[in-house]
Amino acid sequence: MRSVTTALQVLEAVAVNQPVGLSALTRTLGLPKTTVQRSLATLAESGWIEQQAGTGRWQVGVRAFVVGSAVGARGGLHSAALPTMRDLGSEVGETVHLMVPAGREVVLVERVDSPQPVRAVAPLGARGPLHATSNGKAVLAALPQEDVDAYIAGGLPAVTPHTITDPDRLRAELRAITEAGFSVCREELEEGVVSVGAAVHPGHGRPVASLSISGPKSRMSPELLTPYGEKVRLAAEAIAFALPVGADVP
Repeated sequence: MRSVTTALQVLEAVAVNQPVGLSALTRTLGLPKTTVQRSLATLAESGWIEQQAGTGRWQVGVRAFVVGSAVGARGGLHSAALPTMRDLGSEVGETVHLMVPAGREVVLVERVDSPQPVRAVAPLGARGPLHATSNGKAVLAALPQEDVDAYIAGGLPAVTPHTITDPDRLRAELRAITEAGFSVCREELEEGVVSVGAAVHPGHGRPVASLSISGPKSRMSPELLTPYGEKVRLAAEAIAFALPVGADVP
């Protein structure tokens, strides 16, 4: 039982401090380094945590988000978001994604599918880099400048030929997102898919999630991006307003 309790303590510490290194975890928990290492290895093997590429720091894994989503469905973010997501999906006829930030990525925790036979669909737990998704860019634009600088310093790998990999271009885009209130992703994560997104920000601290409308490039035409962007911005604001005060979110 002691090993289970220790592993849960390590998981909680990673979730609170992610991305976090072994030395910082050892100091935070006040546990022997070898004990923390064993717990990290066990949690990583079962998918609860994972290491960031390049830095070796730890962050929560897909399994933690899947379980968090199930818990969140009882209240908090999911109950606040789903009615608005359904309304938005019915209005635009495209897939609506709700994602939460996790280190250098966003993770899909809820989805309302388009009724169209050809649609943009990702499985729950799917992840994408902050700089290569509309959800992620909306989150990045809402972060403090020092966090943006740290993210860019970690590299901007290309996912598709359309991914923004130039730091100056990304900074300019983030400024435009801040001004417009929504982001646009033009085939930067998946070729043929276009999306618009907005951060779900409760008005204090960091954004807790982001919302997006995604669809095939053939339907997400350039003239629709601004009106859809306004719709997703208003929907994200409605979700933020509906969040219970002090509610935990996945």
